[in-house]
Amino acid sequence: MKLSPDPKKALLTELNKCRACRFCVDVCPTYQVSGGLEALSSFGRIQIIRHLLTGMLELDDSLSYALYSCLQCRRCENTCKAKGQALDICQIIQQARAYLAPDYAKEVADGV
Repeated sequence: MKLSPDPKKALLTELNKCRACRFCVDVCPTYQVSGGLEALSSFGRIQIIRHLLTGMLELDDSLSYALYSCLQCRRCENTCKAKGQALDICQIIQQARAYLAPDYAKEVADGV
């Protein structure tokens, strides 16, 4: 995913490439550990990001937890590529973290 002067537009463009096949859900370790809570799956995070960017949701503690609980293991991306879609899910989540909660993302990156 290329960096853009308009990160919101770039993120929405990438999110719109998702065909909602949901093959990424079953390989997500946080989804498995949560006992099937979709907000803690890669697909769930994509939907949360989409709704935050379009204004349908407002960022709160539970949504921040969902976004920051992603382990960045890239299992979802490997599955996405295997199914012929090749969405950079982990990069989307990282960029959404930085765009939606820049102060918190900086603290996490700095290890504060």
